[in-house]
Amino acid sequence: MSARDFKLKPNLLCIVPPYPLTSVPLGPAALLGYLKANGCHDFDFLDLRLWVPYSFAPTHQQVGAFGETFVLDVPELPLVLQMLRNFDEGGPLIGPPTELFERYCAERVINSVYLHSYLTSLDRFFERVFSQMKDLRFIGFSCWTTNYLATMLAAAHLKRRKSPPFIVVGGPQVTESAHSAQLGLASGLFDAVALSDGEETLLSLYEAFCQGNGEVTTFVPGTMQRDPETNGFRVTDRKPLRMKELPLPSFEEMSIMSYGRPYDDPKYNNLRILPFQLSRGCTDKCSFCSEWVFWRTYRVGPVERSVEQLKELKSHYKADGIWFADSLLNGKMSRLIEFSEAAIKQKLDVLWGGYMRADMSPDVASLVFESGCRNVFLGIESMSDETLEMMRKRRKEANNIEALRNFLQTGMVVQAGLIAGFPGDTRHRFLHTARVLQEMQQQFANLSVNTEPFAVMPGQPIFQDLERYGLHPQRWAQDYLDIAPKYGSITGEIYCTVDGPNQGIDRLGEFRIGRSLAEAEIGLNYGRKEPLAPFRFNLDYLYGDCALGTLKSSAAMTYGAILTKEEQEELEQGHLLSTVQGQSSIPLLEHPVFADLVARIEAAHLVRPRATTPGIYANNYEGSLSESAALTLSPFVIARVLEARSVLLVVNFISGRLRVLPVSSAWLVELLSVAPRFLDQIRERARAESPPLDDEAWMKTLDELREEGFVVVNDHRRDRPPAPFRRRTSLQVIQPSR
Repeated sequence: MSARDFKLKPNLLCIVPPYPLTSVPLGPAALLGYLKANGCHDFDFLDLRLWVPYSFAPTHQQVGAFGETFVLDVPELPLVLQMLRNFDEGGPLIGPPTELFERYCAERVINSVYLHSYLTSLDRFFERVFSQMKDLRFIGFSCWTTNYLATMLAAAHLKRRKSPPFIVVGGPQVTESAHSAQLGLASGLFDAVALSDGEETLLSLYEAFCQGNGEVTTFVPGTMQRDPETNGFRVTDRKPLRMKELPLPSFEEMSIMSYGRPYDDPKYNNLRILPFQLSRGCTDKCSFCSEWVFWRTYRVGPVERSVEQLKELKSHYKADGIWFADSLLNGKMSRLIEFSEAAIKQKLDVLWGGYMRADMSPDVASLVFESGCRNVFLGIESMSDETLEMMRKRRKEANNIEALRNFLQTGMVVQAGLIAGFPGDTRHRFLHTARVLQEMQQQFANLSVNTEPFAVMPGQPIFQDLERYGLHPQRWAQDYLDIAPKYGSITGEIYCTVDGPNQGIDRLGEFRIGRSLAEAEIGLNYGRKEPLAPFRFNLDYLYGDCALGTLKSSAAMTYGAILTKEEQEELEQGHLLSTVQGQSSIPLLEHPVFADLVARIEAAHLVRPRATTPGIYANNYEGSLSESAALTLSPFVIARVLEARSVLLVVNFISGRLRVLPVSSAWLVELLSVAPRFLDQIRERARAESPPLDDEAWMKTLDELREEGFVVVNDHRRDRPPAPFRRRTSLQVIQPSR
């Protein structure tokens, strides 16, 4: 039995990098839960962010070289157009850098050598990933601003197939930016775009796909699609789902324990935090925010039902922490109070946090703390009444200060959000805001500040009324648009920058002041590169004199190895030699100086590192050991025996989690690294040992490895194959006119 026997299903939900890998993703989990609740078990999930080093937005910037305010509509439009041109011409999707590429990078203070290397390696990564999934029929991508170009690149790889899959893309970027959706549809890379809530839309699209024998020949509500009659675009509306219509999100297709790195305090190393929503939408309508536009209406679910669902998350997935992804947890204060009281009364006993506005009394703050709330993000934005009024915040400075104090005095960790460069704000007002928050930080060690530069995005109310705020938009230069002129009817309408009050040097200065309030860079940093480079190992202490070494491979993947003290010293000697020889810019894994050492390091591992070919297979979570489940090592696990200490180190090199086992467990780890195994096969192997191994001991070790995410469920189809999807008769579609 090989891993090929347990390949992913032909229908897939997928996220591609770059986008922050802060927690298990709620969006795909909500989609999977809804599909299953409606009888559809046809989908797997693949989060390709796990395989590559973290980066936020390497392809664009919000602030230009001279303080420009770039519009986040299609912020890396020249890169998108060059890739589309390459796709249309049948050449390499990422070609050599051009003069326009160099100019684009210079305008945004992006290192062009780094960016081209990043895109080239990402292109190579997608090629190697999708080469392992030749039977894909239907794929849904989740898309944000930061991974829009990468989503287009991944789709281009798939659409070059002789029999390409049906591709639907959903998420904030394509919902809020009509131009992004239209470019994907016009280029043929997207077959449909799901707008806003995606659950019912995805199910309806898949039903239409099945009924059409692999084609969607109808207009499905909740989508933007290409109209074959007019060659234009058609948006078909769908009523938002009510919260009580949403089933429990399904995280079973996800490698839960591969998300997040360990805490400094060992007792929190296995803290399992899952996302959840008590509501969708927002009661506020701030002029700079697109959250309430994306969700369209504010909806809350029944408290009793929400508490029961949270109990199920805790029971099935052993969640001991919840991050509420609601746009505004205290949008309806009575509902937050009701939830907190129910959580206390029913002994929910989980830690939680979420986003709130600056509206909190001392009594309610104490109540939510007692119910488990330990972390809150407050959208303060400003301490100027005039600026807050322009933002339509419905708050004043006094409200902000009072709410902050009431939260902080409970002991909760509070992060206050600021906006630098809001049009109409002034240096004087922003300096006042900074002083107020700095004084509060001196009183409360549990207060941090996250500052984001003001950005213009198409989903904002302000975008529809730029003139009112004194903002003057500028379109992209014509030579950029001429990269792919066939899309000119779309791209000619896209804004590149805005200028106006409090932009330029004022916005840049306020952003720097706001950043100075943070001890470290907290939040979204659009200029952040990957923490790993291909030239040198990043070292983290593991055990004894061993360290976990990680770097970026030429295929964009995170490469991890367990390194002894002697190997670390030998690596340093190699770096000195390569510097003397003028070869320090050659990737370490391809460097002749390190070739022998790398080969010896890899050979010393029981489970070897991967440099070029990602292990793409089902990587699921199951709450307990099952006779019908095929088990295998997570693709992010490496292992090495330390003979001197008679121990086996098993490491998830993505999360950094470590398990130290006796050498006697090496047979089990090695067995699961070769191919997926059912329990009876593992049992048979254990009994073949001399002397035969006791079932209780190795099963205890196996269950612990599964619970900690080192071992995952690859498949559980042998004894209970999924029932065929029964299409509903209530499918609502609109036939194109003939």
